[in-house]
Amino acid sequence: MVARVRPDNVASRRVAERAGLRRAVHLDTPGEDGLDWIFTIGDLHPVPGYGPTVEA
Repeated sequence: MVARVRPDNVASRRVAERAGLRRAVHLDTPGEDGLDWIFTIGDLHPVPGYGPTVEA
């Protein structure tokens, strides 16, 4: 299960957390009108070479 939540949408974030989802920061992606935080159930770990990269 996955939930896409806008960072400023506190109510949606609380619903996701109460449903047992945890934020998967490595899956955060840009949405149609800004950044979406991704919440998941399960133990998802980043896969090298897959998904967005972070420039230091």
